[in-house]
Amino acid sequence: MDGVDKIIQKVKESGDAALIELTEKYDGVEIKNLEVSAGEIRKALRRADTKIISNLRKAAKNIKAYAGNFMPQINAKYQNPGVTIDDRLIPVESVGVYVPGGKYSYPSTVLMTAIPARVAGVKKIYMVTPPGKLSDAVLAAASIAGVDKVFRIGGAQAVAALAYGTKAVPKADMVVGPGNSYVQAAKRKLSNSGHIGIDMLAGPSEVVIIADKTQSPVIVGIDLMAQAEHAEDAKATLLTDSRELLEETKKTIEKKYRPRIELIYTEKLNDAVKISNNLAPEHLQVICCKENQDKILGKIRNAGAVFVGKYTPVAIGDYWAGPSHTLPTGMTAKFSEGLNVRNFLKKVSFIKCTKEGLAGISGSIEALANEEGMKYHAQSVSKRETK
Repeated sequence: MDGVDKIIQKVKESGDAALIELTEKYDGVEIKNLEVSAGEIRKALRRADTKIISNLRKAAKNIKAYAGNFMPQINAKYQNPGVTIDDRLIPVESVGVYVPGGKYSYPSTVLMTAIPARVAGVKKIYMVTPPGKLSDAVLAAASIAGVDKVFRIGGAQAVAALAYGTKAVPKADMVVGPGNSYVQAAKRKLSNSGHIGIDMLAGPSEVVIIADKTQSPVIVGIDLMAQAEHAEDAKATLLTDSRELLEETKKTIEKKYRPRIELIYTEKLNDAVKISNNLAPEHLQVICCKENQDKILGKIRNAGAVFVGKYTPVAIGDYWAGPSHTLPTGMTAKFSEGLNVRNFLKKVSFIKCTKEGLAGISGSIEALANEEGMKYHAQSVSKRETK
């Protein structure tokens, strides 16, 4: 996207002034202070609905517990002939979390991105979000999740600010979270150029539902529309071996969502599984009788998250269960996974060789180095006194 390149360059050259100008241009909001002050966040906590605050705290507890449960072993020692390796998992130092604005406000995304980072041990967490949907609930979620600083900026310019750093916005080592095509393009470009690490290119939202004749067309239709309501480029697909379910579901779908929803008949549910594995959807719902459900689940290979049974809508994962709802999209679930604590940890190997150890392996290393024509690699071993 040429537009994204221009935005990134403008932020790189003009910093905060560019952020203020671009926010007014794209969000229609004139801002003076890019950072949301601690006082504003405290006021938002007081103003926010007490029931929302309570539910955010409960959801945060679930997310934190899940992340802690899957925190990998920090240190691992290994020894091969002559060498001792001490592998350590070290957290990324600073992370920027992108929380979308657009049509809706997403306090859940604050929890789902910031909490795994905090559990992993990230020292500094910065949040960016468009000013138009900067609700009290979003700011309250930032406080609950332990975000250090909040900035009222969105779009590609927010990602660029985190990648380069400005006078107001600190540079982050990594940027995570979902966003529109401009946000994802900025993440891709700035990651490819080595300025930031990213989690994945998350968005637009998508769901595949595999359902059989035993299911309610009303529920199936609602679940399809639940994903389609995210944005105009969201995708929702029904795969079913029941023509009756397909036709009845079609009747339940509101007109405005029909362009985003595809209804596909397959002669066998096995065919539905093959199609789903090829699509590798962000969300996969398996809503079938127990017999069919058990047959299908063992054949699932590609999905960001799988929601099993008629009592498990995607909303369970969006708000409550524990795994982050930032999931791979665009068929990338074939080789990647949803955001989790491991994204914020990097393995560093501490390698140590003793004098005696080097004496035992130096001949092999010299031979390999000389074979590759690396003279000084070989000499870096042979010139050390080991006898």
